[in-house]
Amino acid sequence: MKLNELAQGVRRLGDHATAPFEEIPTRDALHRWLEELKLAFEVDSYGNTLVRVRRGMPRRPVALIAHLDHPGLRVESVGASGVVCVGEGGQPLRSLKGAKVVFPRCKAGAASGIVTTVKTREEDGRLTLANAVVKLAAKSAKPEPGDYAILDLPAFAKVNNRIKARVCDDLAGCVAVVAALSALAKGQAPVDVTGVFTRAEEVGFMGSLALAIDYRLPRDTFVVSVECSAALGDIELGQGPVVRLGDRHGPFDPRAAATVLGAAKQLAEKKFDYQVGMMSGGTCEATPFLTFGYAAAGIAVPLANYHNQGATKVACEEIDVRDLEGAFKLACATAIRVGSGTDDLDLYRNHLVMTSTDGREKLRAPMNHQTGYPTGTRF
Repeated sequence: MKLNELAQGVRRLGDHATAPFEEIPTRDALHRWLEELKLAFEVDSYGNTLVRVRRGMPRRPVALIAHLDHPGLRVESVGASGVVCVGEGGQPLRSLKGAKVVFPRCKAGAASGIVTTVKTREEDGRLTLANAVVKLAAKSAKPEPGDYAILDLPAFAKVNNRIKARVCDDLAGCVAVVAALSALAKGQAPVDVTGVFTRAEEVGFMGSLALAIDYRLPRDTFVVSVECSAALGDIELGQGPVVRLGDRHGPFDPRAAATVLGAAKQLAEKKFDYQVGMMSGGTCEATPFLTFGYAAAGIAVPLANYHNQGATKVACEEIDVRDLEGAFKLACATAIRVGSGTDDLDLYRNHLVMTSTDGREKLRAPMNHQTGYPTGTRF
């Protein structure tokens, strides 16, 4: 897909409000797009969408995983003091107070308001939202317990190569996976790739865990998380997708990570920019699959204003569409590499063996058993 098609993909998915367990309108938009691209899909019993592209006699299957939800606020109670909400997913705590929110699907009609009170708590060493109180606008309908709210931010804007949207994480990852599936379906390389679009990732990988616990994917599948991740440290927007070596929970599978890196190096033989990093600011869907014994790694699109936390206030998330294009190309190259049976960890091991031959032979110098040092050692 071309840059403009990728950008429009982010736009069409982002036109609909999404939050954990509330992804259905976004998922429906995804399904319409898949139908236009003539990509057959199925919905499992948990509401995850799976798309399989198989061609030829591939050596090993690969799954490209992205999620459809974004953090939201769930209504806990409604009273005279306002609407008390709890957080579902990471919130922009530094600027949530004073932020405008909307309640997308209230039975009573359109509802909106402003966050007036924010209470936090420490959880697993990190500051999280305990609850937030929303004061409703003068003519707002009244939401009910169980309804949800999202930040009132522009749905989409594109200036040059930058996309600013209410939700980039992880709709951009979904777009990269769709683009990769479309390209692989039209290609000739032997592949067995499943695109998986999961639900409720932001509240503990619920969709991914449902798949992993049921072993819905074959046990020998290489799982590749494709998502946005906060651009931290040396990672910059516009410098290419990131070969993600790990997340906040630790490193990824060495063989899977080596395969993604091998694909990036192969692409870089022509004109292709990529970055390499742990991306330890958060966690991704590689982690739950690792826990259940899958070989998993990740590809990340660098993201500014992660989870809508701007410099001083809530803001649209921001990505570079060239990084998104690179992520889709890297996902394609990884699927082809896995299908061909290339083992990049074995290749690297062989490289180390060959390049260390002379040095290892030098270590074979006769030992002086009295000193415990090689014969002739000078002090």
